[in-house]
Amino acid sequence: MVNLFQDKTKIIMKIRLSIILLVSSFAPSLYGQTNDSSQVKQITYDPNSDKGKMVRVTEQQMRAKQYYDKAYTFVDNHEFEKAIKSYKKAIGIDSTGNCGTGKNGNAFGELGYSYTRIGDFVDALTYIDKAIELNKFAPEPYLSKSVILIQQGKKELALNVLDSLTRYLPTYAMGYAQRGFLYNSTEKYDLALQDFTKYLEIIKQQNQEQNSASLVEDIKKYIAQIKAKEKK
Repeated sequence: MVNLFQDKTKIIMKIRLSIILLVSSFAPSLYGQTNDSSQVKQITYDPNSDKGKMVRVTEQQMRAKQYYDKAYTFVDNHEFEKAIKSYKKAIGIDSTGNCGTGKNGNAFGELGYSYTRIGDFVDALTYIDKAIELNKFAPEPYLSKSVILIQQGKKELALNVLDSLTRYLPTYAMGYAQRGFLYNSTEKYDLALQDFTKYLEIIKQQNQEQNSASLVEDIKKYIAQIKAKEKK
């Protein structure tokens, strides 16, 4: 039997690494920032490229960013207690949770993730739910929440969360991978096969097969196992 919680944690860690690499590579274009603070007011972010409204990043939010960045470094070093304190300082300055990242709710989601890593699922869910409330088009809080609910044995609730994720972000491949693993663990193999196949289709359409090679290979193995069961 596959340890679903460990699988999901690995997926989230892969996502976090991808985000770090993306931000490191494209920070100027994402943040629109320069050494000239007068440019800060020009930063905008579209939480959903098709229908999300534009969100302006304010100077206040950028002031919160120093604490957010410090917290993010603590997370990378697995110093989650320190990260929690810094995220709370950032949120204290910027209640939108944007904190200069361009994404409303972002700091709340990261704070919830940090609580997850120290095993405090009650506080984790509180902040993750706030992140989703502030920005329904950010995928990471949905994934974190599904992991917590699965760990608590609340698989139906986890499924509802993933249904919301795929509804708000239908081209976000990881939502289908996550839900596919959940279906597979509950022996709903037909639905798992559909989601795994959808994941592979989206990854191919987005030319992300090489970047997601490890997970793609794992999912292909799951698909082969499911098809083998269908033949019996």
